[in-house]
Amino acid sequence: MPATSASPSPEEAASNLLAWLVKRGLLYACRLVLVPARRGSDALASIGWSGGGYLPLLCALTRSWEDRFDAQVVAVFGSELYVSTARPPVEAEHANLLALEHVLSTADNIVDDPPTPFPE
Repeated sequence: MPATSASPSPEEAASNLLAWLVKRGLLYACRLVLVPARRGSDALASIGWSGGGYLPLLCALTRSWEDRFDAQVVAVFGSELYVSTARPPVEAEHANLLALEHVLSTADNIVDDPPTPFPE
């Protein structure tokens, strides 16, 4: 996705998401963990995160989001993964592709509720 002058930097997007999580009290039981990794996607593999999906697929997917959307892993707890993005998709075609990636990676979480436009 192309960056625009209105796009936040990846660091600003991550900071905004973190502030949102803190404001809503979603991080009260979390602990800060420093992981020796170049990318958040690599950190998921390093800690052996088992959020319910197939870890190699989730790491590859988040790596792809890092490259395409300037995404950053911000928080991981339980089965939840919070990822910020500085360059979200703006065209329907790209947003549908991202939605399909979500469905394929976590189909047990969102296929039936709500119904998706990807029945096959």
